[in-house]
Amino acid sequence: MLDWIRRINLIWVFVLLFGFHGLLYYYLGTANWLTVTLLATAVDTAVVAALQYLLLSASRRKEKGE
Repeated sequence: MLDWIRRINLIWVFVLLFGFHGLLYYYLGTANWLTVTLLATAVDTAVVAALQYLLLSASRRKEKGE
């Protein structure tokens, strides 16, 4: 699972999460569903980006033997 997170493209993550969040908040009847969708998608994508950064830096340290 961690290897998969390290390899995924963040643009596709953003697009897919935007679609899922958009459907969710639209069908829940949220008044500002577009704004909420953008914020939720940005937060989730930032979490995935942080995980990717941590996993890549850990694998680079492991390759160097530190």
